[in-house]
Amino acid sequence: MKRPATIRRRLLLSFGAIIALLSLFSALIFSSIQQTHRFLALVQEDVFGIGSLSAGVERLYTAADNYLHSGRPEYLAEYDGDLVSCLSGAAALSRRLPGDLGYQMGDIRNMVRSMNELKVEAVARYDQGLEAIYVNRYAAELGRLRGYTRTECSRVLDGYMLVVKDRAAEILSGIERSEWLSYAVLALVTAASVALAFRMTLDISRPIHQLAESLLSFAGGRLDLPPIERRPRDEISTLVESFNLMTERIRGLVEEIRRKSELESELKRGEIKALELENALKQSELETLQARINPHFLFNTLNGIATLADLEEAPRTKSAMGNLAALLRAQLDSARGWVGVGEELESAEHYLRLQGIRFGSRLAYEVRASPESVGRRLPGMVVQPFVENAVIHGLEPLERGGRVRVSARVEGPDLVVEIEDDGVGFDAARSHDAARPDDQGDTRRHEGIANVSRRLELLYGRQAVFVESAPGEGTRVAIRIPSDGP
Repeated sequence: MKRPATIRRRLLLSFGAIIALLSLFSALIFSSIQQTHRFLALVQEDVFGIGSLSAGVERLYTAADNYLHSGRPEYLAEYDGDLVSCLSGAAALSRRLPGDLGYQMGDIRNMVRSMNELKVEAVARYDQGLEAIYVNRYAAELGRLRGYTRTECSRVLDGYMLVVKDRAAEILSGIERSEWLSYAVLALVTAASVALAFRMTLDISRPIHQLAESLLSFAGGRLDLPPIERRPRDEISTLVESFNLMTERIRGLVEEIRRKSELESELKRGEIKALELENALKQSELETLQARINPHFLFNTLNGIATLADLEEAPRTKSAMGNLAALLRAQLDSARGWVGVGEELESAEHYLRLQGIRFGSRLAYEVRASPESVGRRLPGMVVQPFVENAVIHGLEPLERGGRVRVSARVEGPDLVVEIEDDGVGFDAARSHDAARPDDQGDTRRHEGIANVSRRLELLYGRQAVFVESAPGEGTRVAIRIPSDGP
């Protein structure tokens, strides 16, 4: 299977070729420099060796002459050290110097040996008490051998310099050839780099430019773009293919959304018509109910019954009718939407008074509001369902009855209304199932809690009812009304 020509791989191959050419160029230059360096080092070593040999011969003569004229043994020690150095140096040069120069250096080594033989003879005669005139003759002979040796060293050095000159000319010629070759390689690398950079720039920038223009057009709202032409398989080709696929899917999604929007518009028009019919039906039912039961007639009738109970000396009946009339008026007034805290708690107290007639001493209740909470307003009929739930479901199952506390206070910016009872309690974690039928087919006992909670949550956009309860431990409901109400 052929590997895809990814941009990374193409770049690596291209730059690898450039690096190889540069490495070859560097190797040529380095080789020329190394050759020149080795030649210069060898010339330096040979010239220094010839000079050292000539100076060593001079030291040999000086040490021997000093001993013959002074007899001091330290001069012999110096002589012996210089002799070893001269012989080893001459031997090394004779092996290293080319052609006749090596043979000439061998002759110089023999002259050093002859000079040493003459020195040995002179020292032996000097130690035997040779006369001064003969000592001077030995010294003169040593000086003559020294002169011959130094002359030969000069000749060898001159010949060596001629060889070095010829060799240097060859090296310079090679350097010139390497220089021209280096220029050619450098020009080739430069041309290849420029061509490669231009080619890679076109290969990479051109499709990216096309892709960028298509993206700008698509972002500007043009959804009918033609697909971008696909390239050989690489990363940019993957981007182009992904963009073509994305635009195709977005066009499909836009078309689907358009169809759904049209369908939703039809459904909303149908829902509006249904709501209009439902509102008309409710309005008709309300008008029918109002026609059947005139509130003023109902209040007057209840007041008449209360007056009759007063004439018949039935105060409890009169109180019950009064509370019922007040509770009915409060429920009708709650149709206005918002009521004061005092009105809502008064309605709850009327309900508790009516239930007190039924429960008697089994029901004790307390209704209070802090002064700063009395002037606040809240949605109508949000307290009474919880009070009813506390009495009917919390206290009625208990033979001993219980107590209901209703209170209102201000906490920070919010109004808090609490309904608390010490009844049977329930599992608060399951209170969200209030509207689901139970096993007996009745609605669940906490339907009022769920309905009011949902109503307030829709009104304020957040949870407003908080319930704390447990079986056998009573129930506490806190209604938190935000300060941004009317």
